[in-house]
Amino acid sequence: MPRLASLLADGSGDILVSLQFALDEQRLRTVSGSARGTVTQTCQRCLEPVAVEVEANVNLAMVLNEEQAKNLPRYYDPLIVEAEDVELLSLIEDELILSLPLVAYHDDCSIQTSFGDADEAARTQETKPNPFSVLAELKQKADKS
Repeated sequence: MPRLASLLADGSGDILVSLQFALDEQRLRTVSGSARGTVTQTCQRCLEPVAVEVEANVNLAMVLNEEQAKNLPRYYDPLIVEAEDVELLSLIEDELILSLPLVAYHDDCSIQTSFGDADEAARTQETKPNPFSVLAELKQKADKS
């Protein structure tokens, strides 16, 4: 799954995929199942690897065109089959990509920020007078009047 791997910190991880193929009571060819596992992404707080649980569930009905897709029961997502072969790997990969978190982070991540010059700049900024303090004094005088 190269597109999924490009979003991860490394190519390691295990995904267990289980799919069932059937004909339902309406004689629709269906594919249902799930894919779940653990992958490694980069923590956006500390930039270290973090294990992320991914899970994707599918409930598809195979159709030949958009018109048939519109007539499917709501509990099915359409899988438009234009040829005899169906590429299930890319379908599962898409579902797993959609299940990735927008931002991956450790639950107990402690951010260590020691940037040297940035700490010194913060200290010197604390000692500078506030340029708006004059306005605050004027407002206090106006409130008393």
